[in-house]
Amino acid sequence: MATFEPWARGAGQTAEEQRLGRLFEAVAEPQALNDAARERVRRRLYARERRKRGLLLVRLVAVGVVIGIACAAAAQWAAQRALGPASRHAHAGAATPRTLSPQPVLPARPAMTATPPASTSSSVEPIERMRPRSPAAASSTLTQSSRLGLEASSLEGALKILRRGEGERALEALDRHLLAFPGGALELEARVARLDAELMLGHRQAARRTLALLPLDRVGRKQELRLIRAELTADDDCRLALTDFQALNEQTLPSAWAERALFGRGACLSKLGDHAGAERDFALYLERFPSGRFAAQLRARH
Repeated sequence: MATFEPWARGAGQTAEEQRLGRLFEAVAEPQALNDAARERVRRRLYARERRKRGLLLVRLVAVGVVIGIACAAAAQWAAQRALGPASRHAHAGAATPRTLSPQPVLPARPAMTATPPASTSSSVEPIERMRPRSPAAASSTLTQSSRLGLEASSLEGALKILRRGEGERALEALDRHLLAFPGGALELEARVARLDAELMLGHRQAARRTLALLPLDRVGRKQELRLIRAELTADDDCRLALTDFQALNEQTLPSAWAERALFGRGACLSKLGDHAGAERDFALYLERFPSGRFAAQLRARH
C-alpha cells in the first residue's frame, strides 16, 4: 500500500489524494503567539488557578465552621450533663458544713459564720455561668425590642404630622402615643414634640405647663427651650423670667436666640421698673442687631 503524504504532490496520486493535498496546502501554517497574546493566555490560566484556590479556601472555612459548631454543641451537652450531679453535691455540702476550729474573737467585728466548702462553690459557679439563658429571659428581651419598635413607629407617625404643620392632629397623635406607651423609652422626645405642637397652635399657658415638667438638662435643645420658658414666663412673672434671661445672656448663643434673650431681658427690666438697665439692653440690642426683629419697635419708642 502506498504511503499517504497529503502535503506532497506527485504522479500516481488518486483524485481523492490530490484533493486532500490541496486542502492541506490551503491551511495556513500556525504562527507563533506574540508577547501580548502569551500574556493574555498566562493571565487567564492564573485567574483560573486563583478561582480554584478560592473555592478550596471557602470549603475549608465551611468545614471549620461546622466543626466549631459541633464542638460548641458537645461542650454545652457535657455541661448540662454535669449540672445535675454538681447541684446535688452542692446541696449535700450545704446540709453538712465542715466543723471549723475555734477562732479568736476580733474586737468590734461580728461573729464569723461557717461557709460552704470552697471546692464545692468553685465547682458549681463555672457551671452556673455556662447554663444557657432561660426561654423566659429570651422572650422578655424579644418583647422589649418589639415594644421599642412599636413605640418608635408611633412617635415617627406623630412627628410626620407635626412636620406638615398640622398642629391639632399632631397634638392628638402625641396624646395617643403617650397614653399607649406610658414611661416609654421615647417619652421625653414625645413630650418635647408635644410642646412644639402647643407652641405651633399658640397655646402659651399649656406650653408653659409642659415646659415646667421637662428635665431641660436631658434635652438636646436645652438652650432653646430655656429661652422659650423665659419668654412664656415673662407674660406674668418677669422676676422669675429674668433668671433665665440673665443666664442665657451670659452664654454663647446662635444669633437669633441671642437677639431674643437680650430683648427679653430689657423688656423684663423695664416692666420691673429698672429703666436704666432696660435702656442699656435696648441700646446694646440696636448696636448688635441693627436690622433685628425688634429694632423698629425700639426705635419707635424715641
